[in-house]
Amino acid sequence: MPSPKKDEFLQGVITHIKFPFDREDIRAELESHISEKMDYYIEQGHDIENAEQLAVNDMGDAEEIGVELNKQHNPFLGWIWKITNVMVVLLVIWNVYTIGVPLLYPMFKGNPVNDIPKSDIVYRIDIDEKVKLDDTVIHFTNVIYEKDGDLNIFYEHYDTRLWGMGWSLGSIGEVTDNLGNKYFAGSGYGGGGIISRSCRIIENFPKEAEKLIISYDSYNRKYTVEIPLQAGDDNEQN
Repeated sequence: MPSPKKDEFLQGVITHIKFPFDREDIRAELESHISEKMDYYIEQGHDIENAEQLAVNDMGDAEEIGVELNKQHNPFLGWIWKITNVMVVLLVIWNVYTIGVPLLYPMFKGNPVNDIPKSDIVYRIDIDEKVKLDDTVIHFTNVIYEKDGDLNIFYEHYDTRLWGMGWSLGSIGEVTDNLGNKYFAGSGYGGGGIISRSCRIIENFPKEAEKLIISYDSYNRKYTVEIPLQAGDDNEQN
């Protein structure tokens, strides 16, 4: 049940606290001290009402306590602290939406390899070839040859530096086949993020080619990846 003596004392203190967000914490702390003192007096043989009165008397003058606590809980500093906390929360939310989501989205979105209908695929090769250019790791993951003659080269790339963003990769190099054809261009797409998933599409790629060769050679930075292909009608998927 509510205690008039205790509540009157607590209210007398709280009325002097100018910073509203500290009032409940101060009230709870003072109430805890009063309860401890009441328990002591009850153990000494006093009834609850008398123990409450003695405990409140021991606390001192409510007005003096309230004025002193208000000095410690300066409203000006309290509002600065509160506003700063709100600004920090807003900054975190802003960073999550402007930086975190774009960075993490490519890691959780669907695999673009699965966007090609199975009915359009002549053959699909799952590979695991990694090369490194400076601080960038390029991971070739899949090659898909379509019935319309498009050869899709899927790869991921990311920056090994902690501050690296992995947003762009100028070129994966020159693409050739075992028939001597060179493919300097080709359409494609890529996504930004910590790990970027990209695809290079070579149009009119010969179905009879048995090997795909990706070579990079620029400013003494070199790599070569050779991928055996499943050429021929026997590999078509129905």
